[in-house]
Amino acid sequence: MKKVLFLIIGILMFSSFALAYEEQPVFDMNVYVTVYPSGTALFKINAKLKSPVEIYELENTLKTKGEAEANKKFEKLLESLIFRNFVNSVKERYPDAQIVIPADGLVKIGKNWSAVVQFKWYNYLVEKDKKLQSSAYGPMSFIYHNRVYSYSWKSFYLILPKDAYVLNLAPIPGEFEENTAKWENGDYLPIIVITFDSSVYEEAMNKTVANKTKFIPFDEFIKNTTKSITLTYDPWSGFVKFNATFEGVNATSYHETRIREEFNKTMKIDAINSKIEGNRVLVWGRVKPDVKYDESFTKKTWNATLTLPFRFDKVNIEAPGEKNLEMAYQKTEGKHITVVIEEKKGICGPALILGVALIPLLIYRKRR
Repeated sequence: MKKVLFLIIGILMFSSFALAYEEQPVFDMNVYVTVYPSGTALFKINAKLKSPVEIYELENTLKTKGEAEANKKFEKLLESLIFRNFVNSVKERYPDAQIVIPADGLVKIGKNWSAVVQFKWYNYLVEKDKKLQSSAYGPMSFIYHNRVYSYSWKSFYLILPKDAYVLNLAPIPGEFEENTAKWENGDYLPIIVITFDSSVYEEAMNKTVANKTKFIPFDEFIKNTTKSITLTYDPWSGFVKFNATFEGVNATSYHETRIREEFNKTMKIDAINSKIEGNRVLVWGRVKPDVKYDESFTKKTWNATLTLPFRFDKVNIEAPGEKNLEMAYQKTEGKHITVVIEEKKGICGPALILGVALIPLLIYRKRR
């Protein structure tokens, strides 16, 4: 109930402040925020000048003093209006905000009075109760010619870490896919609450009264799915390709993420992909097995072993497609897999070479 109330209050707060000021008239802006697991965020604001007054001033400087002076003037305008307004607005509600200019500079100027303003906010998300949450949120202000406007933007993209579990985003984004959210036509910093602890996420989902269907904990999900996997070992590449299916329970992105996590924790994953398809989750990729190699006069042998993250109901081990390779042995024991591939050497070649080499010796002995 507390979470629902918090969400409602947040939405009301955003909507009430959104009507306070008219949109800033200087730039068309699109905001891109990339959040790192530490809570640090890289902000990139793409801005295009739209104010006729400011464009006239810059064009006049360009004609009279040259491109370098015009660009310097434009850079100061961007720093004052976009960066300083942002910092001041944030620090009004969170004085401890650590917002810094990166080593490669604040402004990157483009064409036709456009630019990218970039900076880092080290404590954008702060830790609390095994969660990372917004240190500041809500509507932002924009001061221009001693008048207060809203810090309005056309779009706001939030890219969260792929292994983060999202507990709350407010207002609700217009688009959300693979931990990337998009809002349109706003002037605010959204409320963000994430966690990297799966147990915290499960507890939160179980307590969310807004869920009409019961949230299924991960252990319960695994227990009630039919699990199958196909493995193909190619000794030439050194990889085992796998295709796994978890079927029978409707999955969420949380379950899909947890499955990939278990593969990554258990195996030496080189590549992994997944998708939800109906009531099943498909996972595929390739993994590096532990290999013992042996070579004799007649054959080459690769003994590959690996441990799966789950006990699968069905394990199918396929031989590689090469004609000269064949499966000599395979064994599945719980989560542990053993695959032995052999390449038999042709003995005609060596025998023929040996025979040719012995001919002079045999002729010599016969003459004696």
